[in-house]
Amino acid sequence: EGPGQGEVLRRYRIPMTHEWERPVRRVVDHFGLEDITIVGISLGGMLAPRAAAFEPRIKRVVAWGVMPDFLEVVLSTRLPILRLLAKAALRARLKLPVNLAAEREMAGDPLAEWGIRHGMYVFGVSTPYDYLRAASRYQMLDIAGRITQDFLLLDAARDHFVPRGFYSRVIDGLVNVRSLTYRLFTEKEEAENHCNVGNPKLALDTIIAWMEERGR
Repeated sequence: EGPGQGEVLRRYRIPMTHEWERPVRRVVDHFGLEDITIVGISLGGMLAPRAAAFEPRIKRVVAWGVMPDFLEVVLSTRLPILRLLAKAALRARLKLPVNLAAEREMAGDPLAEWGIRHGMYVFGVSTPYDYLRAASRYQMLDIAGRITQDFLLLDAARDHFVPRGFYSRVIDGLVNVRSLTYRLFTEKEEAENHCNVGNPKLALDTIIAWMEERGR
C-alpha cells in the first residue's frame, strides 16, 4: 500500500500522489534493494512507470493496465465537445462552472457520483474541480522519455474503463526503453476486461515468464 491506498489513507490520512517515485524510493532505501521489478495495476500502470523514470534501481517495469493520462480516461465516456470544454475550463481555472456541471452529473448518475466522491477522498480534495485538477497530474507522457528499463505493457481487448487505442500513446512515448513487450489479452482467454480480472492467473504467468526471460 502507498499514499491514497488502504490503511495509509484510512488510518494515516495520507492522500494519493502522482509523484510515486517518492514512496517507492523510501521503500527501496529501507530494504536496500538494487535490482527491482515494479508492477503497477490499473492507475498503477501510470504510477509504476513514473517511479521508474526517477529511480534507476528499478530495472523492469510492468504496467498491468494502460494508463497514459488519467484525466483523459475519466473524461473518455463524455462527448468529444464536452471533453474539450471540460479541459478548457480546467485550464482557465473556472472552478464554479466545473463544480456545477459535475454536481449535475452526480445527481443523475450514481456511478459518476461514486467515482467523483471516491476520487475526492483518495486525492484528499473537497470539490469535483479540485479532483479533476489533481487527476490531470496523473499522466506519464511528459516523463516517458526518461524510462530506460525493460517494459511490459498488459492490455485488455474490452476494457470497460480505458478506451481501446490508448496503448499506442504509451508505446509512442517509450522511446528510450531497453526493451518493450506489449501483450493484449482477449475474450477467448477470458481476460478481456480491465486489468484482466477474468483470468488474472494468465496475466501473472505472463509477467513471471517475462521476468524470467530477463534473468529474474
